[in-house]
Amino acid sequence: MNTQNLELIQEEISALYIPYFEITTGFIKNFAEEKNIILTEKETEYIFKQFQKENTEILLNFNEEISSYKSDEPPILDWTNKFKTTPTLQEVRTYVKKLVDEAVKFATLSPNWFIDIVGNREKRKHIINSSQRKHMSKAEIERHNKYIFGLEELINYSKYLNSEFNRKPLSKPNIEKYHYFESLIKIGSKEYRIILHTEQYIGESEEKPQTVHLYDVLEVNKKTSRT
Repeated sequence: MNTQNLELIQEEISALYIPYFEITTGFIKNFAEEKNIILTEKETEYIFKQFQKENTEILLNFNEEISSYKSDEPPILDWTNKFKTTPTLQEVRTYVKKLVDEAVKFATLSPNWFIDIVGNREKRKHIINSSQRKHMSKAEIERHNKYIFGLEELINYSKYLNSEFNRKPLSKPNIEKYHYFESLIKIGSKEYRIILHTEQYIGESEEKPQTVHLYDVLEVNKKTSRT
């Protein structure tokens, strides 16, 4: 099979909106077989490595963008004592479903921007699990659960960063642009920089104030607290 056909399979998998950690070689092989396509071990590994590369590039681009960002940063939220215990995955799922059912729209610190969560099951799953999950330690997964369980405050104290056009119109034809917001969290002596990854759908108005749709919550770097 030529590289172009392999890339088409990759795009079809991307269109499923599933977290990167779920895209294993076994998943890729089974997906192809459902399409009556038999992949060799080498072809399966090629597609898998493309997803790994894509995930790494996303994180590197976030870090590069944030390091060069010169505008005022959002306030640092001290979450050291915010949670008595780490929210469980089931608690996080229940909380996100509640936000969707109630059609909650959150204000940010940038007056022209609001963020909501759409009801699509796959997108809810993506937010809950994070595209980073495959590479997360136990402590990072626990922090991610806190970020999601504390979404209201996280979004309310976020600031708009920038936007980019959808670079994969074939696999994600309903997405016009991606918009990024930044939040800062302090837990103990550590500070964490969080990027809220949101989507703007094709045909949606850009008249301000504008509402965009949460797609991912990414911890892009961390540092020792300045205080």
